[in-house]
Amino acid sequence: MESHERTVFCANVINLPHRVDRYSHVKREFESRPEYTVNLVAAISHQIGASGLWQTIKQIIRSGQERSAEYVIICEDDHQFTPKYDKKQLERLISEAKKLQADILLGGISWCRSALQVSKDLFWVDKFSGLQFTVIFRKFYDTILNAEFKDGDASDYKISELSDNKLVIFPFISIQKEFGYSDVTISNDTIGFVSDLFKNTALILDQLIRVRAFYQALPNINFSHTDLQLNEILLPTYIINLPEREERLSHIKTQFSERNEFETTIVEACRHTTGAIGLWKSIIKVIKLAIENEDDVIVICEDDHEFTKEYSKEFLIKNIIEAGEQGADILSGGAGSFGQAMPITAERYWINPIFSTQFIVIYSKFFKKILDYKFKKTDTADGVFSLLTSHKMLLFPYISIQRDFGYSDITQIHNEIPGLVSNMFNESQNFLRNIKAAYLRQ
Repeated sequence: MESHERTVFCANVINLPHRVDRYSHVKREFESRPEYTVNLVAAISHQIGASGLWQTIKQIIRSGQERSAEYVIICEDDHQFTPKYDKKQLERLISEAKKLQADILLGGISWCRSALQVSKDLFWVDKFSGLQFTVIFRKFYDTILNAEFKDGDASDYKISELSDNKLVIFPFISIQKEFGYSDVTISNDTIGFVSDLFKNTALILDQLIRVRAFYQALPNINFSHTDLQLNEILLPTYIINLPEREERLSHIKTQFSERNEFETTIVEACRHTTGAIGLWKSIIKVIKLAIENEDDVIVICEDDHEFTKEYSKEFLIKNIIEAGEQGADILSGGAGSFGQAMPITAERYWINPIFSTQFIVIYSKFFKKILDYKFKKTDTADGVFSLLTSHKMLLFPYISIQRDFGYSDITQIHNEIPGLVSNMFNESQNFLRNIKAAYLRQ
């Protein structure tokens, strides 16, 4: 039956001619959707599949540029529409993404480093994977055409580097069909691997939606510095140290020497052949001391904690109070790594999982959960904290980093790779800068 529906989209479908199974699949995906015209693009062959894909993408963009097209839609031949696809919604979201100054709009992704919901159906993403259905806007053409693509690069990661404003539709309207092999990504050759990636990423984005809704439903909390009786506040602070680590003890004493907002107690670390177990036993020791002292909130520091130049008494105390009012169990002063982070404010982020324990604020309502947990030899303190509570927050800019002493009593890998700790903190702060910039653009 002939359809009189107006063509809305032109899909540039990339296919290696000898991949007839993929061609048959992607042809079926579009043949029942008269809103598309399909331009089959023979993929440029290259001994490195990723380079061939990049060159083909550039070829499509050059063609779009010559036609002065507002955007081009690029599909790989493993693209598969989900039941959430709707042509009117796609039209609307392309228009919305353009108004948000997006460089690209993705139909679905298999992974992302960070994500932030910017509207009901759109997420901003940082580093991502998955280009099976991609809208590239005209403002981004020259950036791609002029970019250097080196051996070892991948098209999705390269685009991640080139753009600060990448959006993805959620729920996904596109995923990758499993063919049991990949011409670009060797790790995708395992059946079920790609499908699981899309499912897991969708679960993460769904979690971020629920977290965002939870905090948006809370009353607005914003203490000004004038509301705080700063001179009357003392923060019980427990510093964990092995006595023989004299250089660390000297360092940490210097960190607190002129900061009278902290009431510090040096706690001798518990010893164990497994460093992580020793640290957990030390944390338990601190929690028991805090209960004896009837502390409502405490700071636990490891002896490699170092304040950053962004630290201020006002900033920390304001956020401790606000985070507590919002139900936080833990507030971290800085993390060498993290999973997903969602801005609650421009300076405080919900985070899961949390890594690094060199400066953490713990609220008394969380004490019992810590004491009741049976720590296993494969556990880590930060991993357990992530397991025990979803109410974890992180300050940004960081007020705390780890001083690199060139060795670690807890984490063996830090003894094997010089500079690893500093690099981790630098990288995690770069990710948070990107998230904060996206948050402030809203």
